[in-house]
Amino acid sequence: MGFSVTIASAIVLIGLIIFFGSLSAVLVYSLNTLFDTTKEYVNREREKFDVRLELNITSIGADTCTIKVKNLGTKTIFLQSQENFQWNSIIISYQNNSQWLSYIIENYTVLDVRVTDTQVLFNPASHPFINPGEEARISFNLPEEAPAISQGTTVIVVFASHYGVTGQTEGVR
Repeated sequence: MGFSVTIASAIVLIGLIIFFGSLSAVLVYSLNTLFDTTKEYVNREREKFDVRLELNITSIGADTCTIKVKNLGTKTIFLQSQENFQWNSIIISYQNNSQWLSYIIENYTVLDVRVTDTQVLFNPASHPFINPGEEARISFNLPEEAPAISQGTTVIVVFASHYGVTGQTEGVR
């Protein structure tokens, strides 16, 4: 009976060592994954702090709108789509017959890019981005199925950048 107790104890001890070793490996792996995820999240949030946008509505028509986006942050805002990827989206909301309608605009036209508060213009074809201290005039049309914006209607426009930072403004047609 003495020898079998020793063997059984050794087997139980080896099982406990394997169990706690596996548990420790899973714990270390989970902590490393949590650390990497937290680090990536903090870096993305830090990037958002470097982006600041100001948005103004220049004109509102029945089915068209022109806005001015100013980059007041320290990151470049890219405007031109690349390989069917839109860097930014514009969201327009307005009231029509007591219901609010909202549309996401992916196709917009950059009319010009300039240094803020100056007459120094850049060609949007060769300068398809807004550096810090620059602004862009952007024009877009409502989708074909959207009803026209009536006179006196409040319009809300949101410019959502690829950093996750938005600029929002309100105007009246």
